Amino acid sequence: MDSRDRPGLIIPGTLPAALVEGFFRLCQGDFSYRLPRTLARDDEDTAAFFFNTIADELDRIMRASRDNEARLACAVERLADALVRVAAGDFTVQVDRDFRGDAIDVLAFLVNNTISELSALAGASERRAEEDRQRLERLVDRRTQELRESEENFRTLLAAAPVPVLLVGLDDDLVRFSNERAADLFGTTVEDLVGRRMPALHASEEDRARFRERLEAERRVDALAVPVRTYGGESFWSLLNARTLVSGGEKLVMITLTDLTEQKRVEEQLRVIATTDALTGTHTRRHFFDLAEVECGRSSRHQRPIAVALLDLDHFKLVNDRFGHPVGDEALRLVAETVREKLRRHDLLGRYGGEEFALLLPETSLEGATLVVERIRQAVAALEFAHQGSVIDLTISAGVVFRRPDEPLASALERADAALYAAKDQGRNRVCAIANPPSLV
Repeated sequence: MDSRDRPGLIIPGTLPAALVEGFFRLCQGDFSYRLPRTLARDDEDTAAFFFNTIADELDRIMRASRDNEARLACAVERLADALVRVAAGDFTVQVDRDFRGDAIDVLAFLVNNTISELSALAGASERRAEEDRQRLERLVDRRTQELRESEENFRTLLAAAPVPVLLVGLDDDLVRFSNERAADLFGTTVEDLVGRRMPALHASEEDRARFRERLEAERRVDALAVPVRTYGGESFWSLLNARTLVSGGEKLVMITLTDLTEQKRVEEQLRVIATTDALTGTHTRRHFFDLAEVECGRSSRHQRPIAVALLDLDHFKLVNDRFGHPVGDEALRLVAETVREKLRRHDLLGRYGGEEFALLLPETSLEGATLVVERIRQAVAALEFAHQGSVIDLTISAGVVFRRPDEPLASALERADAALYAAKDQGRNRVCAIANPPSLV
């Protein structure tokens, strides 16, 4: 059953998903994507107009303003931060503007308007969902009181409900009633579902036990996100509401469900966009710092060693100037992949900026970190990278330091940067490790 046919979705229809898909393509560098226009001057067409205008403006900026790259990178970072907050449900975020009146400022203005449009759409969707839920609850409560002696009428009412509804025995978990929407949700028929044990709606027995305890204590559970598994094996997330009631002298639980598949997919897309560098697949600078701060805090609490390194691709500007930016991008991807292959699962790798990468190596001494980075340097130097018959030599320079006890991450990175520059000064294609003074080790 198409999720768009079910009322109560957080983002109805397809327009919000199309907008986010468009943002995803923009962040991946695809500026040819446009939303179709209906010229109906409604909310969807207005949102499509704003998005298409943004896409056109971005296309013009990327073709005409290479020299504005640094400022554009700053704007993209602000946009990524805005997307993270939008993914978390914060539609109050606004991208800072410098009011210069140029393309980047116009982009920030249009993004702010688009977020406002998304906020209006999401707000309207949430209000409609809550109104539908409240309307259904009021209707069920009223009809239950009025039709207590008429089981057939009561079941007719639930069968006509606009959301999936189940009546389950409180003591044995057997399905007493299901409407067609619920049967469709679980990939079966009403006849096959009634009489069977309630389908699994919890990730573990502990979650199920907590749900039952809450239901018995409060007689209701509202807006609980649960993993639903169909009888065909398909899994998706759903929003569960439950009420206890008595019918024919038997204690039952009425459960209503709303499919959250589309919302979860959009949230995951936004999370990936905000935390992963689109070119290299490494952590973004911001996400690297967030994860590294957690590791540094753990290192300080447990007095465990941790090393920091900065890696820089040598003569990268010459590669871009001679072979073009697409070849330079491919070189960065290849180097990032090579570095990842030499790291452990819990090591952190982030794109620090341009052709520079940052490494955080938990549970690693300075000597151990130097050996790891030296292996990385050798692996990069051994790469066979060719373009149109020309072999392009790729090498890296690196600076490695041991983080001092309780030293801020920024300070450790500054020292690693100094070590990196020392490696550059000594001829590049080398690793320079700076030891701490004995009193600081």
